Amino acid sequence: MRRLSLISLPVLALGLTACEPAVSPSSETTASATVSGFVQSESQQSVSGAEIARRVERLASDEFAGRPPSGPGALESTQYIADEMASAGMVPMGENGTYFQNVTLTEVTSKDSSFARITASDKSIELNQGDNSVFWTKRYAKSTKVTDSELVFVGYGTVAPEYDWNDYAGLDVAGKTVVMLVNDPGFATKDEDLFKGETMTYYGRWTYKYEEAARQGAAGVIVIHETAPASYPWDVVSGSWTGAQFDLVQPDKGMSNAALEGWVTREQAVDLFKASGLDFEAQKTKAATREFAAVPMNGLTLSAQIDNDIKETQSRNVAGGVIGSKFPD
Repeated sequence: MRRLSLISLPVLALGLTACEPAVSPSSETTASATVSGFVQSESQQSVSGAEIARRVERLASDEFAGRPPSGPGALESTQYIADEMASAGMVPMGENGTYFQNVTLTEVTSKDSSFARITASDKSIELNQGDNSVFWTKRYAKSTKVTDSELVFVGYGTVAPEYDWNDYAGLDVAGKTVVMLVNDPGFATKDEDLFKGETMTYYGRWTYKYEEAARQGAAGVIVIHETAPASYPWDVVSGSWTGAQFDLVQPDKGMSNAALEGWVTREQAVDLFKASGLDFEAQKTKAATREFAAVPMNGLTLSAQIDNDIKETQSRNVAGGVIGSKFPD
């Protein structure tokens, strides 16, 4: 069987997120991947900056309607990539001799009837979609509820044994809503000996934080957005997490996820901490130390109802490869 240097371009990765290569070129092949997602080898002329710019500009154009995971924009953008792979001499690595690999996705769209609010002792704070917050559920349910769930600040929401770090130590958050910071403690302290300093580890990503909170039994998970540690502004959050949300089809229909996941702006977080008698900046500083212990946000509870339209939709990955010139087998 031929061993190939494989480049796979998931449609889901064509939009907001920057993905590390899933497969590194083998030492047994002279082919290597460029950052543009196309290839060069010792027998081919190196890809120029102008060629990379041409492809990026085309993919970023309005022609592909934002490159959504499904629909006409997805078909047109993936076809463009396949055509470029073919022109670069890449071998089809998809299904049935094509460059395409079909993928079934779940598409979940929150209805306007959805709501989330945090109740303090003297007031009710509405979490308004796209304004001061963004919230959703990854459970495949027409309606998901959270009722009077107590809020707890859990620092960075991280359990990382290799870094001797556990923000959930001695804590039972079953049925509660955990509130946490984005990124890692090392980013806040600039301490290269803490996690990886300013380099974000997987523990700093929102995906991990939601997953860990669900493992801990939390009913709700709220990540506090700040531009520097998140590395993108609020409008990226509000633009990406409103409207239709796509995910791979989960065998458990998403029921292992927390009932509610979401973000709040820093400004909204400051108000929530104040309503609980806490100082946000002081708690943020403590959260970056090994002495930190989770703090109940006394008097604050979350109630929410998320109503969804749910359907399955089809998407496709694009995959092509180059046969090694020195060790093709």
